[in-house]
Amino acid sequence: MSALLDAAACLPLAWAFAVASVSAEAIRRASRRLSPGAPGSGAPLDGAPLDGAPLDGAPLDGAPLDGASAGMPSSGEAPAPGALRVLVVRPLAGHEPHLERTLGSLAGARLSAAVRCVLAVADAGDGALPAASAAAAALRAAGIPAEVALTAPAGPNRKAGQIAAVIAREPAPFDVVLVADSDVDLDGVDLDALVGPLRDGARPAPLDAVWAPPVEVAPARSLGDRASAAVLGGSLHAFPLLAGLDPRGLVGKLFAVRAASLAGAGGFAALTAYLGEDMELSRRLLARRGAVGAAPIVAPSLASGRPLRYVIARYARWITVIRAQRPALLASYPALFFATPLIVALAALAAPIAPAPAAAAAALAVASRVAVAALASRMAGRRARLLDAAADACLADLVLGAAFVRALSTRTILWRTSRFTIDRRGVLREAGA
Repeated sequence: MSALLDAAACLPLAWAFAVASVSAEAIRRASRRLSPGAPGSGAPLDGAPLDGAPLDGAPLDGAPLDGASAGMPSSGEAPAPGALRVLVVRPLAGHEPHLERTLGSLAGARLSAAVRCVLAVADAGDGALPAASAAAAALRAAGIPAEVALTAPAGPNRKAGQIAAVIAREPAPFDVVLVADSDVDLDGVDLDALVGPLRDGARPAPLDAVWAPPVEVAPARSLGDRASAAVLGGSLHAFPLLAGLDPRGLVGKLFAVRAASLAGAGGFAALTAYLGEDMELSRRLLARRGAVGAAPIVAPSLASGRPLRYVIARYARWITVIRAQRPALLASYPALFFATPLIVALAALAAPIAPAPAAAAAALAVASRVAVAALASRMAGRRARLLDAAADACLADLVLGAAFVRALSTRTILWRTSRFTIDRRGVLREAGA
């Protein structure tokens, strides 16, 4: 019995070692993918650079880029023959801080392809309409064809419904659909790194969809803002890190998809019943032997002014999507993403039996967690001090833990102003229906 207890007391150390190993691998892959001058490995599904795209094109601190503006060829040259035609869709819902700025930011992005932009608003009473109209006028003044479309979206997932409505009504031909959420600031972002791997002839083979890991860059105005930034820029859940660990992932904050591949997957009209339309799109593309990859850029979000309860509810919805649409990954949340407090607590229980392994487990768990927080913060353009990284680690783990418990406790979610239940396939149904 004593030997069995001694072995059990070493479990926290084994757990801490496993988490530290995964964290080190995530850091290695992210550093390789985002470091300037890293060679393109031609392995887009494991987070490697795509199509030899330059890794210094979109600085992580949001500094402006030299080069072409959206829709204009770089260095004054004409686009290459057969250049892609890109339809940019920005689905909107209500007024947000910085909305006019983010919608007009396409003019400052680097994109060599021919581009047309549609700002999608549900109806004339939507609070986003004034900012959308002003931004469309500013884009047209900058030489970018842009318009506002009233979409009247169908289905519970209004974002997918808006994109589907825009595509259905688009009169001009296009090769790529590029979707950017309303809070994404595209000024200075190298969208060529997002679109380039979709071209015919891209090396080693054209991808079907490419996404940019989101980070939050706006100054925190609330505890909720700080908590959300801690998750996205201070944890293993930070998408620049997660992109290398999850080759099947696709996060819909900023992504591009080949029009032909999208149509073959059923289009956005087939995604309007899913809470995680981006995850379902990735699943459908991969089921058709398609390829999805993460671009060596980030998607800077200016989201701000959120209460803590909103942020917890947001990540609970994300975990609910995982629970319904990728259940095999659900255990990764306590096992990896907020493992540190659990390992430390377990080590404290084991300390009377095996003090040295327990102390080593706690030290390894805390050290690797703070290292992840520091690197994720740097990748998000938040040059955090060591104490700030430690605080982010604690806050992120608390938020993810609370969101995980909430996601497990119910399949009913409040999304915008409606209440839905989500079934085991990730399909949304009105609560009580």
